[in-house]
Amino acid sequence: MEPLLGRYHATIRLIESTRLTPAEHSIWRAFLDEAVNPEYASQYIWERVHDRSGRPPKQILQELKLDWKRVVTKLAKRDKVSSEAQTLVEARDDSHCFMLDQKPSDPSISVRFDHAWVIPPSLFDDSDMDPQGPLYALLQAFLTPAKISELQTLLQTDTLESRLRNVFLLSPSIHSAFRNGHIQIFPPTDTVDPWNDATEARIKTASKVYYFVSRLWPEPCGLLFLSDGSLWDRTTQMFIMETQDANLPLPDPFLFRIHHRIAASLHLFHVEERIAEGWPSPPLFHLSATTQKTLRSLWHLVPRFIRVQCYRVLLKLGSRLYPRSFTGLVHRLPFGLYAKECVRSSRNEAEALRLVEQYTLIPAPLWVDYYQGTHPVLIMTALPGQTLEAVFHRLSYSEREQLSKVLKMVLSQLRCIPNQTSYVFGNSHGGPLTDHRFPSGTCGPFHLISEFHAFLVHSYVRTETKDKIAAVHTSQYRSVFTHADLHPSNILIDRGRLSGIVDWECAGFYPEYWEFTKLMYGADRFPEIQHIIRDAFTEDNYEGELEAERLLWYDTPFGI
Repeated sequence: MEPLLGRYHATIRLIESTRLTPAEHSIWRAFLDEAVNPEYASQYIWERVHDRSGRPPKQILQELKLDWKRVVTKLAKRDKVSSEAQTLVEARDDSHCFMLDQKPSDPSISVRFDHAWVIPPSLFDDSDMDPQGPLYALLQAFLTPAKISELQTLLQTDTLESRLRNVFLLSPSIHSAFRNGHIQIFPPTDTVDPWNDATEARIKTASKVYYFVSRLWPEPCGLLFLSDGSLWDRTTQMFIMETQDANLPLPDPFLFRIHHRIAASLHLFHVEERIAEGWPSPPLFHLSATTQKTLRSLWHLVPRFIRVQCYRVLLKLGSRLYPRSFTGLVHRLPFGLYAKECVRSSRNEAEALRLVEQYTLIPAPLWVDYYQGTHPVLIMTALPGQTLEAVFHRLSYSEREQLSKVLKMVLSQLRCIPNQTSYVFGNSHGGPLTDHRFPSGTCGPFHLISEFHAFLVHSYVRTETKDKIAAVHTSQYRSVFTHADLHPSNILIDRGRLSGIVDWECAGFYPEYWEFTKLMYGADRFPEIQHIIRDAFTEDNYEGELEAERLLWYDTPFGI
């Protein structure tokens, strides 16, 4: 007897061993993982690939991918809603998108909405979806025969009640995102069986249902606005759909589950199209590092009080021209500059940038100036590119391999920066280390590795953990210069290559394993990026230290 999900795992291995693009691998993983019955869907794909035609698996999988794209893009169609159904759904939904808690009482606020089908009724109407054709068979493998039969019955029942069970109101931008798979709307599920008939029946007859709206990443689909014009910028949020009239039923949760399963594939095809367009063109004008350093030298001939006044003017101008950062501490300025309020690390980041400039060729912001405002303020240059977190899905396998090699060179150069402070473990100028890993935010400086490790083993660490990490914490480690926060959001990529490393406020001299464990800590949600990190550390094995750190992460509450 074949083990549970045996065909699924075999098909995953088959797909991963085929020379496809990263986007194609993601599309196929989404197909199998979101299928109603992954084993059933895998069996279909397995049989298609092994059809004895003699064609290579890559060709068959790419042909099937195009068929799947034709199927799921049918969900992007905007079928017309009859005027009678429009009137009823407006009455039921109080003429506004359900994601808006209540309709604005101010009549001057314009409320805009679209009449949106959950699943376009015309899905099965064209010849492409003939039950004997390949597209129908592919969708059937994804949904199973029972679910596709139920879906057909719902879509082909043409009564006012059936239409109401498939239509609702969405603001125009939310509707476009929903149609194209960029957001998912899904009801609560039974944790054991989301297709449980009893659960479905209970939700279907309810007058109030909680729905989760989740935005898919990566590749932003633009700004999303609710029906009153307000911005919706959440990743996931819960909303309520309700009806005050039993004769005006809510949309069928079954249809939302169908869209929810297919949305990931629809979204990934959108991503694939953006990738095919290529990387953005380089800026028309960019100053070289040598030119920037020359301009900095000339700028420092200007008296300091005049420079500070100029920075304050630029801050005001930048606040009007550019959006604020997530933390509100980093400010984009005109002339390719940034200002950072150094609330946590005082002058450490400025000193770190000077060391990186002096001893390495690492692409990092160029230190420009430093002055005391409400908080210490660092002025530095901007770098081209987008964060690795935002564009990793765009990188080809060769670009990922190249990134690993470049990261290895970056880490090697960092470790060559000499420690000229009076402490073995401390920040860039011999002060306390600042790190998000420490619940208190800072520690040290220390003369001995035993002091550093003693700080990590606080009173909340369990005896069991202490025993497991004892071997690691009694070992001796070199002190090396470390960025200490190489999160994917601090690594910049420009046209497929590393273009910069930013946010050096945690930098300092740490134990040699710290960069690796912090990289893995930051990439916890990105298993493919973890693979790149491990390739960058092929000459050093810090897996034991990583395991010790993971045990300490779990035992460390915030704010101790």
